[in-house]
Amino acid sequence: MIILDTNILEKAKLGTTSTDLLKTIGTSGVDVVAVPSVVMEELIAHRIVPERRKYERAAQALSSIAESTPWPFSPKPPAFNHERFRNHWYDQYAEIVTVIPTSRAALQEAFHRETHVLAPCKEVEAGGKTEKVGGRDAAIWLTAVEYAREHTDEKVYFVSGNTRDFGDGRSYAYPMDEDLTGLDGRFIHLISLTEVVNEFATPEGVDNIAAEAALRTTEALRAVAQESFRTYGHRRPGHEPPPFAVAASRTGEFDLNGLGADDVEAVHVNGWLSAPSVKYSSVRDIKAHRIGDHVWCAATAQWLLAGLVLDGPVDAVVVAAGAVWETRVLFSTTQPETPLTVLRTFQPRAATTEELANMPEPPQKPDLNLFAEARRWSRLARAAAHANSNLSGAAFANLLQQTDEFSNERGYFRSAEAERIQTLILGHESPTEPPADD
Repeated sequence: MIILDTNILEKAKLGTTSTDLLKTIGTSGVDVVAVPSVVMEELIAHRIVPERRKYERAAQALSSIAESTPWPFSPKPPAFNHERFRNHWYDQYAEIVTVIPTSRAALQEAFHRETHVLAPCKEVEAGGKTEKVGGRDAAIWLTAVEYAREHTDEKVYFVSGNTRDFGDGRSYAYPMDEDLTGLDGRFIHLISLTEVVNEFATPEGVDNIAAEAALRTTEALRAVAQESFRTYGHRRPGHEPPPFAVAASRTGEFDLNGLGADDVEAVHVNGWLSAPSVKYSSVRDIKAHRIGDHVWCAATAQWLLAGLVLDGPVDAVVVAAGAVWETRVLFSTTQPETPLTVLRTFQPRAATTEELANMPEPPQKPDLNLFAEARRWSRLARAAAHANSNLSGAAFANLLQQTDEFSNERGYFRSAEAERIQTLILGHESPTEPPADD
């Protein structure tokens, strides 16, 4: 078990080779990379608090403008969604580490140590006053020690660059020295990520042929397709992907391979209607390490994506489109049964004519009448919401059941259309004008 302090992950930064390597160690199964729950809260707080202060300054600025404006002016300050920010950053760090809950006993002992100024807690001068600090440091330390005592068959690597409070791994102040009684050889204190790498990973020569073979497998392509749809699937409640550019036929052709430069236009879309077909294109920046008995590679791979999108904001039609997507991926060249992991992604771009010629076959063309039916349902739902219809309980339940059945039968726009219909019927969203038809 590798247990990291806050400063290690803050120094490594998200989306870097360092965090890629930590994820590689965890994915390899050689060891688990974890943080105490107190560390996770510190990491999240260090991200959220500066953002909240920006919102507070924005609200103050708007209030100041309102006071100095000679006519009525009531600006609405931006709302700060603390929970949404917290969930976002938790998910970002949870992709790298697991979380060890800090026990009640550890928290109580940490509070005791801060109160009595016992290591790793201390007193500091602040504003002419002496303050006792270090309760969170104590909780982090005690969580690692507690884990080592409860898991006698594991070796624990505690990693912290805070040598001023935790020491350098050679000697400890009271009562930290007594915390480690009986843990000789099972509690290893490292002070940098470099020491972790030296302990667990050995740089390996890159085998480009083996790397490309691993990226061409059906399993790797499926993993990329799923990640593409998860990240850039069509807009739906709770999921609003950023628009991205694709290359699409001007005439609605579904065969992308035979299109010339004059037949293609770049359009911005709100997401794939279903998981796109994927083809490996190229790879660069491969970093390989031997961890345990296997070789693991982190690399930037480029993929050709052929998928279905809606073209046009009004009376949209379904067209096949091509995009090029780069991702940083993690995979093993010696353990092919281990699935490819997408570490981080970059914005897709529209494919060139040359790239379209090499595109995989796009998903099967859908029945376009289904989308006309979807729009009909949507208009009916908007009309009901606008009229504030007082449906009976039975009629209401029947309508919801029909939208559910409609949704399940036409899964490729279930989240985008049918859920919106239910939202409208439930009255959570009301259009400003009644529809012109139906």
